[in-house]
Amino acid sequence: MKESRNPKFPPYKLIESNADFEPICAQLATADQFAFDAEFVAEDGYTSEACLIQIATKSDIFLVDPLAGVSLTPFWNLVADFNIEKVVHAGLEDLAMCLHDSGQVPCNIFDVQIAAGLVGQDFPISLQRLVRSTVGIRLKKTQTLTDWRRRPLTEEQFRYGADDVAYLLPIADRLKGRLARKNRIEWANEEFARFEDRELYVRADRDLFWRIKGVGSLDGKGLAIAREVAIEREALAKDYDRPPRVLLKDHLMIAIAKHAISSVDKLLALRGLNMRSQAVRRIAAAAKRGIDTPPDARPKVQAVDDDSIQETTLRKLVSAVLSDYCHTEGIAVQLLATNRDIRALVLSHTRGGMPLKPGSLQRGWRKHSIGAMIDDVLSGRRSVRVVNGTDGPHLKIV
Repeated sequence: MKESRNPKFPPYKLIESNADFEPICAQLATADQFAFDAEFVAEDGYTSEACLIQIATKSDIFLVDPLAGVSLTPFWNLVADFNIEKVVHAGLEDLAMCLHDSGQVPCNIFDVQIAAGLVGQDFPISLQRLVRSTVGIRLKKTQTLTDWRRRPLTEEQFRYGADDVAYLLPIADRLKGRLARKNRIEWANEEFARFEDRELYVRADRDLFWRIKGVGSLDGKGLAIAREVAIEREALAKDYDRPPRVLLKDHLMIAIAKHAISSVDKLLALRGLNMRSQAVRRIAAAAKRGIDTPPDARPKVQAVDDDSIQETTLRKLVSAVLSDYCHTEGIAVQLLATNRDIRALVLSHTRGGMPLKPGSLQRGWRKHSIGAMIDDVLSGRRSVRVVNGTDGPHLKIV
């Protein structure tokens, strides 16, 4: 175990063996909270490869090197332990590794980026800005493009990793105080509960083809081929531990689907297709399954869905009301609602009921804070006025 005691920075301990890590995990198991972050490489494999795990308690910082052979299993068990609070910053990708590596869903998460957005700071906010605005410390983020797989790591890289977790616990404590003063603890808990939903991390294979660039140009038969090829590409990517879009690029998938290519020879003739012969045969078989899909089982071609002039006007009205509300109440508008959420709310009124999704303005704290009032406006039960306040004119629902 290597220790750093630079007086300019919080000290850290480098963990490079299971013998050193196991007692630390036993110590963490008795704690009520800890902070963590991960440095990983995501662009070369099907799943992210953890290269350094940073952990902070109120008294210690540990830098764990899984590439030195340290098993992360006991740590992922702690991330999935509901009795321990884990503090993260923009932690979705870090938390996804828990499920991918251990099969367990993370529990009891406090994400300081989300909490900051609920008390008036920007969303998303970088860790550097959040540390500066909350605890008054300037971080030097000089290793953002580093290759975390290369060994040995430098002191600058260790320092960068330690800084990522050194201030998360005090930041969380301050944000909890602000949430409590604004009566938004339950809002935050509702947001954090999403991290415990397995579907947040699981790839929906049957719908992957809708994300292919250019899929909107395909007819029903082409969509059926794209769906089967996308499912097979995902399986191949997992088998070969390669990113799906590196294994088979989207424009090649569109060509396969558009021209109904199911011959191995014709696939090999496509420029830019660089796959093993066994993989090509699997793609050919997938394309054939798509071609053979009965017309009534093919995906439905999505019609062009342009908004009417009235719907566009209503979206602008709702956006203005939300923006004014967030400014007045101290909420990041990007956290409250996306443009897609606003459009869904408007279309639910103009075109009838539409399915609700997590984050919808018609669910949870969003509905109770402003969504229900906007629903009343769109239904004609309430109206929007401009009123003069102490800080100038603003919108009010009456």
